[in-house]
Amino acid sequence: MDGTEERDPRLTAPDRLPEKVKEVWDEIVATNDIAGTVDRQALEAYCFLVSRLREAESRIDEEGMVVRDSRGKVQAHPALEVARKLNEQVRTWGDRFAPLVRPTRKRGYMADATAAAIANSPHLQGDAGKKYTGLIAAARTQAWMIDEAQRDSMESLNDAVVKILPQYVKTCSELQITPAALSAGAAPEPPKQDKGVGGGSNVSSFQERANRRRQAG
Repeated sequence: MDGTEERDPRLTAPDRLPEKVKEVWDEIVATNDIAGTVDRQALEAYCFLVSRLREAESRIDEEGMVVRDSRGKVQAHPALEVARKLNEQVRTWGDRFAPLVRPTRKRGYMADATAAAIANSPHLQGDAGKKYTGLIAAARTQAWMIDEAQRDSMESLNDAVVKILPQYVKTCSELQITPAALSAGAAPEPPKQDKGVGGGSNVSSFQERANRRRQAG
Protein backbone atom coordinates (compact mmCIF):
# COMPACT_ATOMS: atom_id res chain seq x y z
CA MET A 1 0.00 0.00 0.00
CA ASP A 2 1.27 3.50 -0.90
CA GLY A 3 2.32 5.30 2.26
CA THR A 4 0.52 8.44 1.05
CA GLU A 5 -2.86 6.68 0.96
CA GLU A 6 -5.14 6.80 3.95
CA ARG A 7 -5.91 3.29 5.10
CA ASP A 8 -9.46 2.29 5.90
CA PRO A 9 -9.46 2.03 9.73
CA ARG A 10 -11.62 -1.07 9.48
CA LEU A 11 -8.68 -2.87 7.88
CA THR A 12 -6.20 -2.09 10.67
CA ALA A 13 -5.51 -4.98 13.03
CA PRO A 14 -6.57 -4.40 16.67
CA ASP A 15 -3.66 -3.41 18.92
CA ARG A 16 -4.46 -6.21 21.36
CA LEU A 17 -3.53 -8.92 18.84
CA PRO A 18 -0.16 -10.69 19.13
CA GLU A 19 2.37 -9.71 16.47
CA LYS A 20 2.15 -13.06 14.67
CA VAL A 21 -1.61 -12.71 14.40
CA LYS A 22 -1.25 -9.14 13.14
CA GLU A 23 1.09 -10.42 10.42
CA VAL A 24 -1.60 -12.81 9.18
CA TRP A 25 -4.19 -9.99 9.31
CA ASP A 26 -2.00 -7.70 7.19
CA GLU A 27 -1.31 -10.48 4.68
CA ILE A 28 -5.03 -11.08 4.17
CA VAL A 29 -5.84 -7.38 3.87
CA ALA A 30 -3.02 -6.93 1.33
CA THR A 31 -4.18 -9.80 -0.90
CA ASN A 32 -7.96 -9.59 -0.68
CA ASP A 33 -10.10 -6.57 -1.47
CA ILE A 34 -12.37 -6.72 1.58
CA ALA A 35 -12.72 -3.01 2.32
CA GLY A 36 -16.26 -2.15 3.31
CA THR A 37 -17.29 -5.77 3.82
CA VAL A 38 -14.82 -7.01 6.41
CA ASP A 39 -16.26 -8.79 9.44
CA ARG A 40 -13.55 -7.86 11.94
CA GLN A 41 -14.57 -10.46 14.50
CA ALA A 42 -14.53 -13.26 11.93
CA LEU A 43 -11.24 -12.05 10.44
CA GLU A 44 -9.65 -11.94 13.90
CA ALA A 45 -10.72 -15.53 14.62
CA TYR A 46 -9.38 -16.68 11.25
CA CYS A 47 -6.04 -14.93 11.82
CA PHE A 48 -5.63 -16.68 15.18
CA LEU A 49 -6.27 -20.03 13.50
CA VAL A 50 -3.69 -19.42 10.77
CA SER A 51 -1.14 -18.12 13.27
CA ARG A 52 -1.53 -21.19 15.49
CA LEU A 53 -1.34 -23.48 12.48
CA ARG A 54 1.94 -21.88 11.43
CA GLU A 55 3.28 -22.25 14.97
CA ALA A 56 2.39 -25.95 15.02
CA GLU A 57 3.99 -26.53 11.63
CA SER A 58 7.10 -24.65 12.72
CA ARG A 59 7.46 -26.88 15.79
CA ILE A 60 7.14 -29.98 13.63
CA ASP A 61 9.82 -28.66 11.24
CA GLU A 62 12.19 -27.94 14.13
CA GLU A 63 11.55 -31.01 16.30
CA GLY A 64 10.59 -33.66 13.75
CA MET A 65 7.43 -35.68 13.24
CA VAL A 66 8.23 -38.09 16.08
CA VAL A 67 9.34 -37.34 19.65
CA ARG A 68 9.98 -39.26 22.85
CA ASP A 69 7.68 -38.94 25.82
CA SER A 70 8.81 -38.68 29.45
CA ARG A 71 9.35 -42.46 29.56
CA GLY A 72 11.43 -42.49 26.40
CA LYS A 73 8.72 -43.98 24.22
CA VAL A 74 8.69 -42.82 20.61
CA GLN A 75 5.39 -41.26 19.51
CA ALA A 76 4.02 -38.91 16.88
CA HIS A 77 4.64 -35.27 17.66
CA PRO A 78 1.54 -33.87 19.43
CA ALA A 79 1.71 -30.86 17.13
CA LEU A 80 0.74 -33.12 14.21
CA GLU A 81 -2.75 -33.63 15.63
CA VAL A 82 -2.99 -29.94 16.49
CA ALA A 83 -2.01 -28.99 12.93
CA ARG A 84 -4.53 -31.46 11.48
CA LYS A 85 -7.40 -29.99 13.46
CA LEU A 86 -6.35 -26.43 12.71
CA ASN A 87 -6.10 -27.24 8.99
CA GLU A 88 -9.68 -28.49 9.03
CA GLN A 89 -10.86 -25.29 10.68
CA VAL A 90 -8.86 -23.07 8.34
CA ARG A 91 -10.34 -24.84 5.30
CA THR A 92 -13.87 -24.04 6.50
CA TRP A 93 -12.93 -20.34 6.52
CA GLY A 94 -10.53 -20.33 3.58
CA ASP A 95 -12.87 -19.28 0.78
CA ARG A 96 -14.04 -16.33 2.84
CA PHE A 97 -10.61 -14.77 3.26
CA ALA A 98 -8.61 -16.30 0.42
CA PRO A 99 -7.33 -13.79 -2.18
CA LEU A 100 -9.81 -13.25 -4.99
CA VAL A 101 -6.93 -12.47 -7.36
CA ARG A 102 -3.21 -13.04 -7.18
CA PRO A 103 -1.51 -10.07 -5.49
CA THR A 104 0.93 -9.80 -8.41
CA ARG A 105 -1.91 -8.93 -10.77
CA LYS A 106 -2.56 -5.34 -11.76
CA ARG A 107 -5.75 -3.63 -10.77
CA GLY A 108 -8.10 -2.46 -13.48
CA TYR A 109 -11.00 -0.13 -14.19
CA MET A 110 -13.72 -2.72 -13.70
CA ALA A 111 -12.22 -4.15 -10.50
CA ASP A 112 -11.71 -0.68 -9.01
CA ALA A 113 -15.15 0.58 -10.02
CA THR A 114 -16.80 -2.55 -8.65
CA ALA A 115 -14.95 -2.33 -5.32
CA ALA A 116 -15.84 1.36 -5.00
CA ALA A 117 -19.51 0.72 -5.79
CA ILE A 118 -19.68 -2.03 -3.17
CA ALA A 119 -17.92 0.06 -0.52
CA ASN A 120 -20.29 2.99 -1.19
CA SER A 121 -23.48 0.91 -0.92
CA PRO A 122 -24.82 0.98 2.66
CA HIS A 123 -27.04 -2.07 2.11
CA LEU A 124 -23.94 -4.17 1.40
CA GLN A 125 -22.21 -3.30 4.66
CA GLY A 126 -22.17 -4.92 8.10
CA ASP A 127 -24.67 -7.56 9.11
CA ALA A 128 -27.12 -6.49 6.42
CA GLY A 129 -24.52 -7.20 3.73
CA LYS A 130 -23.64 -10.72 4.87
CA LYS A 131 -26.36 -12.25 2.73
CA TYR A 132 -24.68 -10.72 -0.33
CA THR A 133 -21.24 -12.26 0.37
CA GLY A 134 -21.44 -14.73 -2.52
CA LEU A 135 -22.74 -12.15 -4.99
CA ILE A 136 -20.05 -9.67 -3.95
CA ALA A 137 -17.33 -12.28 -4.54
CA ALA A 138 -18.85 -13.12 -7.93
CA ALA A 139 -19.00 -9.46 -9.00
CA ARG A 140 -15.38 -8.85 -8.03
CA THR A 141 -14.16 -11.98 -9.77
CA GLN A 142 -16.13 -11.21 -12.94
CA ALA A 143 -14.83 -7.63 -12.96
CA TRP A 144 -11.25 -8.85 -12.62
CA MET A 145 -11.74 -11.33 -15.48
CA ILE A 146 -13.03 -8.54 -17.72
CA ASP A 147 -10.01 -6.38 -16.86
CA GLU A 148 -7.68 -9.27 -17.63
CA ALA A 149 -9.39 -9.82 -20.98
CA GLN A 150 -8.89 -6.15 -21.87
CA ARG A 151 -5.20 -6.43 -21.06
CA ASP A 152 -4.81 -9.60 -23.10
CA SER A 153 -6.25 -8.98 -26.56
CA MET A 154 -9.29 -7.78 -28.46
CA GLU A 155 -10.20 -11.42 -29.09
CA SER A 156 -10.17 -12.11 -25.33
CA LEU A 157 -12.19 -8.97 -24.70
CA ASN A 158 -14.83 -9.93 -27.25
CA ASP A 159 -15.00 -13.39 -25.71
CA ALA A 160 -15.44 -11.85 -22.23
CA VAL A 161 -18.18 -9.56 -23.51
CA VAL A 162 -20.16 -12.57 -24.71
CA LYS A 163 -19.46 -15.00 -21.86
CA ILE A 164 -18.71 -12.94 -18.73
CA LEU A 165 -20.18 -9.48 -19.12
CA PRO A 166 -23.86 -10.55 -19.17
CA GLN A 167 -23.36 -12.43 -15.91
CA TYR A 168 -21.52 -9.44 -14.43
CA VAL A 169 -24.39 -7.12 -15.39
CA LYS A 170 -26.87 -9.52 -13.82
CA THR A 171 -24.80 -9.78 -10.63
CA CYS A 172 -24.56 -5.98 -10.37
CA SER A 173 -28.31 -5.74 -10.84
CA GLU A 174 -28.89 -8.20 -8.00
CA LEU A 175 -26.49 -6.22 -5.80
CA GLN A 176 -28.19 -2.97 -6.86
CA ILE A 177 -24.91 -1.32 -7.87
CA THR A 178 -23.90 0.47 -11.08
CA PRO A 179 -20.06 0.50 -11.19
CA ALA A 180 -19.83 1.77 -14.77
CA ALA A 181 -21.68 4.94 -13.76
CA LEU A 182 -18.82 5.85 -11.41
CA SER A 183 -16.38 6.57 -14.23
CA ALA A 184 -15.54 10.03 -15.56
CA GLY A 185 -17.54 11.72 -12.84
CA ALA A 186 -20.85 10.43 -14.11
CA ALA A 187 -23.78 10.54 -11.72
CA PRO A 188 -24.88 7.14 -10.40
CA GLU A 189 -27.84 5.68 -12.26
CA PRO A 190 -30.66 3.78 -10.55
CA PRO A 191 -30.40 -0.03 -10.90
CA LYS A 192 -31.98 -1.23 -14.15
CA GLN A 193 -34.36 -4.16 -14.34
CA ASP A 194 -32.44 -7.27 -15.34
CA LYS A 195 -33.33 -8.29 -18.90
CA GLY A 196 -31.79 -11.72 -18.75
CA VAL A 197 -28.35 -13.16 -19.21
CA GLY A 198 -28.33 -12.95 -22.97
CA GLY A 199 -29.11 -9.34 -23.84
CA GLY A 200 -30.42 -5.91 -22.94
CA SER A 201 -29.09 -2.38 -23.38
CA ASN A 202 -26.76 -2.77 -20.39
CA VAL A 203 -24.59 -5.29 -22.24
CA SER A 204 -24.29 -3.04 -25.31
CA SER A 205 -23.35 -0.10 -23.15
CA PHE A 206 -20.65 -2.06 -21.32
CA GLN A 207 -19.32 -3.38 -24.62
CA GLU A 208 -19.01 0.11 -26.08
CA ARG A 209 -17.21 1.38 -22.97
CA ALA A 210 -14.87 -1.62 -22.96
CA ASN A 211 -13.95 -1.16 -26.63
CA ARG A 212 -13.31 2.57 -26.16
CA ARG A 213 -11.06 1.91 -23.17
CA ARG A 214 -9.17 -0.77 -25.07
CA GLN A 215 -8.59 1.53 -28.04
CA ALA A 216 -7.52 4.39 -25.79
CA GLY A 217 -5.04 2.16 -23.93
